[in-house]
Amino acid sequence: MQPSAKDNGTSYKIALALLVGLFLIGMAATILTASRRASPVVDSDYYLNGLHYDQTRSGAKNPGLGWSMAASLAGGELLVRVSDGAGAPVAGGRLCFVPKKSDAGGTLALAESAPGLYRAPRPTAGDGELHGTLRFSHGEASASQRLVLFN
Repeated sequence: MQPSAKDNGTSYKIALALLVGLFLIGMAATILTASRRASPVVDSDYYLNGLHYDQTRSGAKNPGLGWSMAASLAGGELLVRVSDGAGAPVAGGRLCFVPKKSDAGGTLALAESAPGLYRAPRPTAGDGELHGTLRFSHGEASASQRLVLFN
């Protein structure tokens, strides 16, 4: 009688086939889930939604999104006019200029001199340019705008 030879190769082939099968099932499940549940991140109008963020439900929570700030240097003062979307002055808020570099003298608070017109002494910078951000708040609403001043 001949001794029977064990074929251990079949168990590895079955295990490998099971792993490939599990991978294919997982990939099919992932593709089906991705095709049925579209995220706003992969929305075809993703960038258009970003351009009109202030008109969305989450963007409409801040009425300051429609405000504009116009800054100018007049004599020894920094003047900033804050207007709402209709062009009317926004009075009674707090406005400050935050320099980009910490060595530029710190935050500068502007005082309201007329409705919607805020002024402060002209900030000085060592290199002649002052980069920063104007930050305006009025109650729950806020607005910000980058600003570059040339001394």
